Amino acid sequence: MPVSVVDEFLPIAVDSIQNQTFKDFICHILCAQLSDNEKKRLSELVSDDSRFVIHYLNMDGITFALNYGINLVKTKYVARMDSDDITHPTRFEKQLKFLEENPNYVMVGSRVIIVDEHGEKINQNFKFFEDDKEIRRALKYRMPLCHPVMMFRADTLFANKGYLYGNNSEDHELYLRIARNPNNLFKNLPDQLLSYRRHGIQATDMSKAKQSFCDNGGFRFTEFLLTWNPLYLIGIIAIHPLLRKGRYIIRNIKSIFNKS
Repeated sequence: MPVSVVDEFLPIAVDSIQNQTFKDFICHILCAQLSDNEKKRLSELVSDDSRFVIHYLNMDGITFALNYGINLVKTKYVARMDSDDITHPTRFEKQLKFLEENPNYVMVGSRVIIVDEHGEKINQNFKFFEDDKEIRRALKYRMPLCHPVMMFRADTLFANKGYLYGNNSEDHELYLRIARNPNNLFKNLPDQLLSYRRHGIQATDMSKAKQSFCDNGGFRFTEFLLTWNPLYLIGIIAIHPLLRKGRYIIRNIKSIFNKS
């Protein structure tokens, strides 16, 4: 779990991990450039739970932090989590069960609910794709796997060299590399196992859409050159900032009409 700021969301995220029905885990908290006060608050937050290990990093960037965390892993599975989201109590238990019973699957996510800064459900959905075929097709033009609810086989992350790209879409690029091997199967459980928080300071905020477009468009074009599949070009167009802004406006209008 990378942490760039100790805010009001972090205690909720930590509490949701502590309340997992599956108890035997280690949570590596990966911090960069926190103030002394933030470090103190974070230490106090997890001081009574030895399963949480804090790492203070001198280099910024989520890609570096995530690779640092992967390098620490000694377990069979790796679960992702963000410091502003809420993981539901049975998440680890259900994802572990699925991976243990289905050895051909290299990662598993789930259905998620999108919430605001108050934890209330908003009028926005993270479109759900369940099976491998659906997920593989959608990867070419949109994001079908919600990063902070993913659980991976550790050896898959090691074999694919972890995260290699950017600071906005490092997860999507990783999935596309893993998907190059047709034997690597993907799955989203139909259970709702994460509350995915939307708020103004997160990396996926609309104000950062241009940089996200450059990062995301770059690796999608790489996949297009490797495969000549036109869906990758459609994906590049679909994430253009103007189209994203248009969809954002339409959602807001729909929300106003739904409330009236």
